[in-house]
Amino acid sequence: MKLINIINNYTAEGCNPQFYLKADTALLRNNDAFYIPNMMGCIVAQPHIVLKNARLAKSLSERFASRCIDGVMAGVTFTAKDKLAEAKRLGLPWDEAVGFDHSSALSLEMLPRDAMLEGAVFYVNDEEHARISISDMRFTPDRVISHLSECMTLRIGDLIYLGSKDEFEVRVGDNFKVVVAGKTLLDFDIK
Repeated sequence: MKLINIINNYTAEGCNPQFYLKADTALLRNNDAFYIPNMMGCIVAQPHIVLKNARLAKSLSERFASRCIDGVMAGVTFTAKDKLAEAKRLGLPWDEAVGFDHSSALSLEMLPRDAMLEGAVFYVNDEEHARISISDMRFTPDRVISHLSECMTLRIGDLIYLGSKDEFEVRVGDNFKVVVAGKTLLDFDIK
């Protein structure tokens, strides 16, 4: 299983979806608490709508891409902001800053594909902090899937984090929730 993170769905960079990959050890499941790693500097969180891939796909045209969406999940990615800035400055890979263990929270429950059309809401300590809408994204989910399938073979179970325009500093004691289509899919604490 691949974890694929789209990074330019809210920027003007590039004419196609740009992405990076994470290992499956980056998954944080079961609404387990996220423990801020030592020696990583400032950690920021970004909420996502996540697509779960349902089919083997290679060089898939955009008009057939919707067939690949098994369902919609909620996600939050964690990034070591200082380490990412250093990696970008030095032209190094981002792996240490974005791919550390448990750096991608994922809901267990999955909703039908159409749930993404209603969007998602991100809460910190029960206070709304961000809204995610498919219509605000630069690339449609079908365009993302089609482009990814041209770059690599998509397999059943691959997870596509569609991107986020907002990031929030992570603090011990916070509670994060992500609600998709009115249903709470993620609810976990920061420790």
